[in-house]
Amino acid sequence: MNSAIISIENIYKSYQDHKVLDNLNWQIERGDIVALLGKNGAGKSTLLESIMNLRDIDSGELKLWEKSWKNLPQSQRGKIAYVAQDTVGFEWMRVHVFLSYLGGFFPSWDEQYCNDLSHKWGLDSNKKVGDLSGGQTQILHVIQALSVKPELLILDEPVAHLDPNMRRQFISELVDLACESSITVVFSSHIISDLERVANKVALLKNGQIEISHEVEELKASIAHLKIAAGGPLEQSEYYAELANWQSHSQGATATVVKPMSESLESFINNAPNKIEHTKISLEDWYLEVCNEGR
Repeated sequence: MNSAIISIENIYKSYQDHKVLDNLNWQIERGDIVALLGKNGAGKSTLLESIMNLRDIDSGELKLWEKSWKNLPQSQRGKIAYVAQDTVGFEWMRVHVFLSYLGGFFPSWDEQYCNDLSHKWGLDSNKKVGDLSGGQTQILHVIQALSVKPELLILDEPVAHLDPNMRRQFISELVDLACESSITVVFSSHIISDLERVANKVALLKNGQIEISHEVEELKASIAHLKIAAGGPLEQSEYYAELANWQSHSQGATATVVKPMSESLESFINNAPNKIEHTKISLEDWYLEVCNEGR
């Protein structure tokens, strides 16, 4: 049985003459917590909205549980929760009415869990939705999404308006829920520290495609800055073809390993035709490297 909850094949989406998703391929496996990274304007929201059937794609195939949206039964649609980057509507409702009203659409909604989260996160249930601050509004929609105990949770910049303490509480809750229920989560974020705390996989959306998709721990063990020694300026040969950000200088070159190579980093260095010094880099530095590469 296919373990993929989300299967995307060659989807294409453009706005007028601007390509946003360019024959993009991607698979999300059951139980994964995947961080989707990319610059502003890279198309992250468009991709997540396409997965949620909120935005039409121009071509390609997108399936959830091996079914297209039109063939997805309501019983499975009710197992999906989504938090948009910016959410409006229901401003006149009281918070507790909003939560119970939307919860009523989901058979798995846990009212007690919803109330417990609201209390723990200091959300005034008698306030009107329209009177909440940006951070409180984000907390409201996160609580609504978590309390339906979904099998698939899609989050578009879920912590953008939250302070560090609230972000940490949300991530802790997400980890607990994932361990308890084995849910599948896809979330976009610019905050790399959040990625390291919660995600087991990372994907980079760039140039309309998923350019990098790897296990977080595998990626962390692979990425490094390299200093390659030579008697003069060194051009990038076939042996070094997998390296990024190649820069020749008077005594060799520098480069970066931005994704796992065909052999281990240790083996690559030991078998190299030149002496190589390497320095491990953080995921945050890695993210800056891959986003700015080739700009």
